[in-house]
Amino acid sequence: MARLFISLYFFIAISLIGLSAGLERIFFTQAETSNAQLLGPVFAAAKQQNIDMPAFVQSLGGHLEIRELGDIAWSDNNLEKLRNGQVIALSDTNVTEQIYILDNQSQLLEITLPISTANSGQFLLYSVLFFLLLGGVIAFWIWPLWRDLSSLEKTVSNVKPDGSIEQNHINKSSLIYPIAKSLNNMGHQITQLMQAQRELSGAVTHEFRTPLARLKFALAMKPSAQSDPWRDMQEDVIELENLVQEMLDYASTDARIPEMNLAEIPIKQLCQQLMHRLKESHLSKLNTRVYGDDPHVLADEHFIERAIENLVLNGSRYATKNLEIHVIKHKDRIQICVEDDGIGVSQNMRKKIFSPFFRPDESRDRQQGGAGLGLAIVKRIVDWHQGDCYVTDGDLGGAKFIVSLPNPFYTKPY
Repeated sequence: MARLFISLYFFIAISLIGLSAGLERIFFTQAETSNAQLLGPVFAAAKQQNIDMPAFVQSLGGHLEIRELGDIAWSDNNLEKLRNGQVIALSDTNVTEQIYILDNQSQLLEITLPISTANSGQFLLYSVLFFLLLGGVIAFWIWPLWRDLSSLEKTVSNVKPDGSIEQNHINKSSLIYPIAKSLNNMGHQITQLMQAQRELSGAVTHEFRTPLARLKFALAMKPSAQSDPWRDMQEDVIELENLVQEMLDYASTDARIPEMNLAEIPIKQLCQQLMHRLKESHLSKLNTRVYGDDPHVLADEHFIERAIENLVLNGSRYATKNLEIHVIKHKDRIQICVEDDGIGVSQNMRKKIFSPFFRPDESRDRQQGGAGLGLAIVKRIVDWHQGDCYVTDGDLGGAKFIVSLPNPFYTKPY
């Protein structure tokens, strides 16, 4: 907006100066040649031909008076001109115009001419031309802006069936390019959101289809209470409940960025407490360890603990004997590494592993794999903290999931 204001301001200022100078040169330079200057030689010729001056002046609408030469303080130059028979024309077009002719050695003929009515018409013409030309130059400046705005309006009004809008192609030199760029970014985000919504809908349908099919099959068999098919039905119901809860959790993180209570958290101590809490339930058969540096991170304790817990639970599904958390403090980053000795993650799956409903091995059972939303929630929480998360090969032989957060005490050198 500042660029738009400055451009318009300077354009109008330059246009006003240019139009005023040009029109004044056309109108008022010519006006300097007044009626007195034009008619002076005519009256001088009439006097030389002994024409009746009072009658001649009256016929032209003027007024003749006879004055003494000494009544007016003439300059030496004008006085010499008068004595040489030349005409002196004095004019103020807003008041009067006068012509002086020396009649004899001491008397002057003072001819007063009527104020020309052409001056008012000339000013009116000047005003009309000035404002018309000013409107023209402003229209010339506005036309590219109007063209780009019309193109932008046409682009935004054409909404595609999938809810997205087309990318506009406004030139970078345009004054509204920042607005066009923001709309392009918005359109890209809308496309991503619509695509994520379609993927989520399809994934939800896929996730619910299998346990529902098993339930329908079991119900058709009419199992008796406490029989194996009856227990399978209970497990399917529990699975559906877990799926619903995971999807609600993911949807809550997808809706908006929550208001986070940021504080300095001793991350190693938090990891130790988390491992101790999960030791009796999910980690009872594993050797666990938390080691490394003991830095503080600036984060929301609830969300960052949840992200690390999801990584630990994910690692516990694949670890055979060992599960470790390694905290590393770098100059500008703090890394929390969750590592197991399981099968690892193949290279071609590492970019997809944090996608919703993604499972590296679709053949494993649901109890082990979950709904595939735990790592997607981790990715979202880490993004909220301006961090990064990725997976690589671990020293234990399995996968190493790394959460990298900014070091709150690092100052970037200038």
